[in-house]
Amino acid sequence: MRISWQWLTSLLDLPEAARPSAEGLAAILTSVGLEVDGIERVGEGVQAIIVGEIRGKEPHPRADRLTVVALFDGAETLQVVCGAQNLPPVGGKVAFAPVGARLPNGMEIGAREVRGVASNGMICSETELDIGTDDDGILILPESWPAGARLCDQVPGIVDAILEIGVTPNRPDALGHVGVARDVAVKLQCGLRLPELRAPEVPTEPSLVTIDAPARCGRYLGFVVDGVEVGPSPLWMRVRLHRLGLRAINNCVDITNFVLFEQGQPLHAFDRRRLAEGRVVVRMAGASEPFDALDGSKHELSADDLVIADASIPQALAGVMGGARSMVEAGTSELLLEVAWFQPSGIRASARRHALSSDSSYRFERGVDHGEGLDRAALRALQLLGELAGGTCRAKAEGRGEVPARPRIVLRLARVHHLLGMPVGPAEALRILQGLGVEVEHAEPVTPWTCVAPSHRPDLQREVDLIEELMRFHGLDDLPAEATVPSAPADERPDPRADLRDRLTDALREVGLHELVAYAFTHPDKLRPFLGPGGEAAIVHLQNPLRVPLSVMRTHLIPDLLDALEVNVARHSHPLRLFQVGRVYAWRSEVGEAGAIDPRRAADLEVIDALLPEEREEAAILLHGGEAEDARAAVGALVHALARLGYQPRVEPFAADARVAFLHPGVQARIGVRVDDPSAPVAWVGYAGELHPDALVGRELGGRGRAYVGVIDLGKLPPRPTPIASDRPRFPATSRDLSLEIPLGIAASAVVDALALAAAGLCADVTGDRPRLAGDGISPGIEVVEEYRGQGVAEGRRALLLRLHYRAEERTLTDAEVQELHQAIVASACGGLSRPDAEVRVR
Repeated sequence: MRISWQWLTSLLDLPEAARPSAEGLAAILTSVGLEVDGIERVGEGVQAIIVGEIRGKEPHPRADRLTVVALFDGAETLQVVCGAQNLPPVGGKVAFAPVGARLPNGMEIGAREVRGVASNGMICSETELDIGTDDDGILILPESWPAGARLCDQVPGIVDAILEIGVTPNRPDALGHVGVARDVAVKLQCGLRLPELRAPEVPTEPSLVTIDAPARCGRYLGFVVDGVEVGPSPLWMRVRLHRLGLRAINNCVDITNFVLFEQGQPLHAFDRRRLAEGRVVVRMAGASEPFDALDGSKHELSADDLVIADASIPQALAGVMGGARSMVEAGTSELLLEVAWFQPSGIRASARRHALSSDSSYRFERGVDHGEGLDRAALRALQLLGELAGGTCRAKAEGRGEVPARPRIVLRLARVHHLLGMPVGPAEALRILQGLGVEVEHAEPVTPWTCVAPSHRPDLQREVDLIEELMRFHGLDDLPAEATVPSAPADERPDPRADLRDRLTDALREVGLHELVAYAFTHPDKLRPFLGPGGEAAIVHLQNPLRVPLSVMRTHLIPDLLDALEVNVARHSHPLRLFQVGRVYAWRSEVGEAGAIDPRRAADLEVIDALLPEEREEAAILLHGGEAEDARAAVGALVHALARLGYQPRVEPFAADARVAFLHPGVQARIGVRVDDPSAPVAWVGYAGELHPDALVGRELGGRGRAYVGVIDLGKLPPRPTPIASDRPRFPATSRDLSLEIPLGIAASAVVDALALAAAGLCADVTGDRPRLAGDGISPGIEVVEEYRGQGVAEGRRALLLRLHYRAEERTLTDAEVQELHQAIVASACGGLSRPDAEVRVR
């Protein structure tokens, strides 16, 4: 929300000298919870611009489109060359930049010749002064302004500071200058200086407004204003709107925008002559009813959209945007002014459904004032229409529907002291609450107060809400740094699942993977390649999605990684290594979305949990691009992570009937773990492999390489083994390479198991000074280095290169004794394979 320092301080009942600076105002706003994100100084380059009077003009002797102007600057008459075609007649006033002035765009004005004629200064346009968007000609000023006067002294807001404040969704009252000024006035203990308004004494025409959807429209004020002359707004209003980022259109439309930013209340003006029967009907739209919006877009409405219609067709999408058919433009002479309150959730749904966002919908969907603020906004607009457009209110009407009741809240001052840890006196509490618009009944110091929340503060519902208001204005800095409410002792026991998740995250980072954090929502089409038969029934659909494409909960993490892959592939060609740890969601097969809770067992939490979607925590990785990125690298990353957690990882190929459907059938493996005991059964916790090409259909990867993925189900991991400290080895290890030629049907894991089993048998009774495999309880000391298929290797076979590490605990080993043990292990292992046709290529 952009707030004008000049505008806001003009609403405070303070002497000029006592008004806070822009920085002081920012500190005040931040102290009361309206955090200021930045301050933008504007108009400092306009301070040298003055009012110039045209004393004479004649054509340029050498250029048909230039005019030589005699301009009076308040002290002397100067010669200025001007190329604008809208120069006013003699006696007219213009914005003049004298020699030496520097414009907001950095241009410095100097004396120069233009086609042989001296020019001493520059006559400026709105855009050159950065006070508007009209660049069709120079800025023409009122003839009543004195020549030589500074422009910034004639137009409030030209020199200003714009504060960007972060307004939370529960504070719709802070979306207008009056609402923000109210907070500042309470903090500074001063009053507000608001325009004096008077209700017009005009007849009521009940037929002017009809509400057919009272649940969606709580109040609708309609005013007939005739005698309107549509034209440009005065300069001060155009500058105000421009400083806040709005484009001036015409005086009638600008007035509605001005009141929106002043009062925080959206309004809309219809050209009444274009309304059938000159009246409006607030109703629900018909299914597929057409609507043409002001911005030129065309829409098919839903039966859940609220519209403002005339006697026949929709003229506005209520609270979101007006229609093109009844827009105010040149020639409009009679208006129907709308000031209304609409039910917020309906406006939010319509704005998202039609992808229309406006300053009005931003406020309506958060909840505007349906009480006094609504009436003030209407009167303020009528006042400005009379002053700036010559309009006269001739009739009015009000339609009423359902509006929220103003809560009655009991406030106990003793409770204030108890929660805040500091006393707030009755007089101070009464001053703060009344300053915010809260009506306080029975304000006795020792008895509970009955407070009625104002209609402009829908967030005030409970006693603690009022206590928060007292804290904001009494002073956050004065809160004592001590415990005021006894609390239970903190549970210092660590959460084992959180510890497991954190350690797994660290381990995946160690192998060079970058963490992805994504929404738990996704598009259903992105999940379908990863769903098995009947998998559609497991998808959890959202009733109120954040955005339409994010309409379901994810059942897999891989689609999130592929989304990130698409973004990165579109921007660079570097290899990508990503991982994500998060929850996935799916309906249990025995429940589904139709599951219902038996009211007789509603208090049974286990029954309730059984009917909720299943939540599982998983870790997923994705590798793409680069020569080193393949399925073995994906398996290696997960194996490393599991080993760092203290598990004994194991990798095996899937059985033919258990393969993962979305992985390449020949490039996938399952991953399991053991804890401590090598003979214990394996807990299969995940898988890794190459994504099947069908799973990448529709993904824009530019045909660049393959994608390799892996998944670990954290819920299947057994409890982590207790770490046991041991001395670091004192003596170095040595290694031997082993190249085996084996049939394709023998898995590398089977070879590693055979070698480890052989080593365990041969080294069962070995003492500390004898050689043995350099395993550490997690890894057996056997490393798979590479695989080779091709020239020199028979069809149906492959060469597997392994590296075996040996060590003794009490001395350095000799080559001879290492070689003896190595050959014995290899011989025993080759004989122990299920298919003993492994051929040793290099020992």
